[in-house]
Amino acid sequence: MPAHLPLSFMLGRWIMHVRPAPLASFIKRLLRIRRHELKTPEGTFWVDPVSDVGQRIATVGSYDPESSALLGRILKPGDTYIDIGANEGCLCVPASKLVGPSGRVIAIEPQTRLQEVLKRNFALNGCKVELLSLAVTDHAGVEQIHLTPDTNNAATGLSSHTRYNLPLQTVSVTTLSELFARLCLPESTVVKMDIEGFEHEAILGSPELFQKHRIRSILLELHEPYVKQRGLDPQAVPFFLSSCGYSHLPGSHGHVWTCKNS
Repeated sequence: MPAHLPLSFMLGRWIMHVRPAPLASFIKRLLRIRRHELKTPEGTFWVDPVSDVGQRIATVGSYDPESSALLGRILKPGDTYIDIGANEGCLCVPASKLVGPSGRVIAIEPQTRLQEVLKRNFALNGCKVELLSLAVTDHAGVEQIHLTPDTNNAATGLSSHTRYNLPLQTVSVTTLSELFARLCLPESTVVKMDIEGFEHEAILGSPELFQKHRIRSILLELHEPYVKQRGLDPQAVPFFLSSCGYSHLPGSHGHVWTCKNS
């Protein structure tokens, strides 16, 4: 970790090892540790020193270097990019630069506690991003998400995977197809999806988007253990994408699926 960082990041690295995670969050509040702005090669981010996002950015200058590099391969100026499970917007910022002023970036993140973080991160980088506070699954309506401790906001989802109870937040949910229709998304849209196992419902609940190749490429985080825990087939999504003519982008380690004719 660079020596010039505020002391809170050094403390944060230690506090992140405290278990259970709610105790780490309590210690953070007890010590009144606040967010800081960090400048990185990818942009400036308002991060929490006692969080997975903050520690990654402070250590390597990027929340997810591999995903950022993959976006650099699949996004081009003028593209439309939709980030489903945007978390704190760490991929939306470099994506905005890649698509340029003629492109479009849409961030989908249901957590109320992250809305101001997202807005600030976008403002810090002069990014024009459309922000929607909702979740994507296989139906429209209202559901509850399980809010994980704020040491790892990214683990929040429509189901819980912790041994302890989590606070709940009521959120609007919709389908991927309805989202495309509402936002008038064009053909050849690029999607990133990381939604803690509910990629199963999100993708299989809107099959026509993939059958018609409305989505050119998808940067996909498959949470197979979470899918299996709910009694679902963890191979259903890969099988479906393959049947629709998608294949892995070479060198993407299985994270990017792209149309064979794109």
